Amino acid sequence: MKEINHISNGKSIHLDTVDELELWLLGIETRNEFNEFVLKVYNDAFTDGSYKIPPNEISEPTSEYFHEARVCGVRHKSGQLIGTWGLILKDIGDEGFKLPIEIRYNLPVEKILNTLKLDHIQYAFNGWRTAVDKDALEKFDLDRNKSIFVFDFLIRGLTMDLPGDASSYLGLAEMEKLVFKYHRRVGIPWQIIGDPVHFWNRDRYPCAFQLGEFRDYMRKHHPERYSFLYERLSTVG
Repeated sequence: MKEINHISNGKSIHLDTVDELELWLLGIETRNEFNEFVLKVYNDAFTDGSYKIPPNEISEPTSEYFHEARVCGVRHKSGQLIGTWGLILKDIGDEGFKLPIEIRYNLPVEKILNTLKLDHIQYAFNGWRTAVDKDALEKFDLDRNKSIFVFDFLIRGLTMDLPGDASSYLGLAEMEKLVFKYHRRVGIPWQIIGDPVHFWNRDRYPCAFQLGEFRDYMRKHHPERYSFLYERLSTVG
């Protein structure tokens, strides 16, 4: 699926600015920085000091997927990365390309759609490398609640140019229970769709949500966030 605009296979593109925070489409020149950032955040979040994620388990998937994904980053105006989130998109008719969740959990998209009884989905996207650095939030005196804004800023960057209607997209990701509960709390209607796989010292569950349901939920319950996500004009250009 190559129709999505702004895949991260070129140079970084500045997408938007809000106060001291900048939204970027991360380019291939940032891959080393991206790997180091994700490794740091994941080691802080997913381990208790007795286990460290091997660097190659971050860098090798980056080599495989980064240039096929849309990867956004939120930077402080100083240039330091605060958060990242990627989206790997697939036309459900493309049987030759497998999303990471399909491979790790042996869950073909077709099986997921059948389980969820969805017949209107055209695209599936794998959420990838979601990370917010709590130390960076503290360093720049950003309230912890600002992390919700960082997530919204990243979602805005990932979805602003998706072709077609939101109701035609199914989001997929793997996450531990704590992250799952956080995402549900901020309004993303994830549901667990299978048994967990134990890696990086935690049980991580395959999850799915319908982008159309998320958009409708934001419109109804969080109109200000909805306006920011879907109606805000970029300050760039």
